[in-house]
Amino acid sequence: MRAMDPGLVYDTTPADYVNFLCNLNYTEQNIRAITRRPADCRSARRAGHAGNLNYPSLSATFVAAADGAAAATMKTHFIRTATNVGGGRAVYLATVRAPEGCNVTVQPRQLPFRRDGQKLSFTVRVEAAVATGKKMEPGSSQVRSGALTWSDGRHTVNSPIVVTVQAPLQ
Repeated sequence: MRAMDPGLVYDTTPADYVNFLCNLNYTEQNIRAITRRPADCRSARRAGHAGNLNYPSLSATFVAAADGAAAATMKTHFIRTATNVGGGRAVYLATVRAPEGCNVTVQPRQLPFRRDGQKLSFTVRVEAAVATGKKMEPGSSQVRSGALTWSDGRHTVNSPIVVTVQAPLQ
């Protein structure tokens, strides 16, 4: 029954997919072959990176320093827009279970919806580092997972957070 009353959804439009392809550096000709419509990447919303497609999941991949240790904290951010489908007024509060060794912040930490169908955006910032004193072997990776949960007391919406740190091949 919960699937029929999710509370929040992440709507994705055809324009979001075109922006996604533009952010992946597809050419307008490539996009036209996929969508069968003209595309103009100059007017595409630049999301910062391809991970900003409006999906519930949040996945970041970082490359560690060449010596296998973290030279600095690796950072990225995700922008998401949630649509209220829970039937009117609702205030959703964010709870984060950060992946191990990561710092995750959500801004704003609450989404105060006034009506059904209203859309509100939020930003998730992720900082990660290779575990101190642990050198990564060339080509190896560390995968860590966590979650962002939005709840209004009646509905609970979970978004997985996956962070991968890769060591260069050499």
